Amino acid sequence: MIDSKINWFEDFLGLGYHVFDVRPTVYLIFDDKKKLVHAWNQLIKYWPDDEIKMRFFEGDTNYEFILYCQSRILQTTNVFLKSLKISDHYTQFMDEYIGSASLQLANYSPKNKTYELEIFKFKKKVTDLQFLKKQDVDDDFVISQAREKLGTKENH
Repeated sequence: MIDSKINWFEDFLGLGYHVFDVRPTVYLIFDDKKKLVHAWNQLIKYWPDDEIKMRFFEGDTNYEFILYCQSRILQTTNVFLKSLKISDHYTQFMDEYIGSASLQLANYSPKNKTYELEIFKFKKKVTDLQFLKKQDVDDDFVISQAREKLGTKENH
């Protein structure tokens, strides 16, 4: 892990949740198809499903989202991170989660006077997913670096 480079990705809108399938789904939501396709083709598609880590660190009104995997092929660790407001959808996802989730990508774009959500068929299965409290400590180096990066951003 020490030999690999860490790339941080915060350039996505947020998350969406769908819980009415066999396996609940977390959507990384982008506002630009080029960014979305780049994220999939250059990063996520190389991630072995059983090595993807997804963490939710919950505070009073916000939670920190951290998603990452080390790519042995690319010799890098790519981390998606964002601080988000706790929503009813997030709470329902947390309540419905039973051991694994699907990870998919979606694009949110303006269309006429409304917005359209386009869901892409790209899909990964995530089994290393944890819901933690903001004060919990994760001794994973990448997770601790991501939380420090998010904390520094919040304090400025």
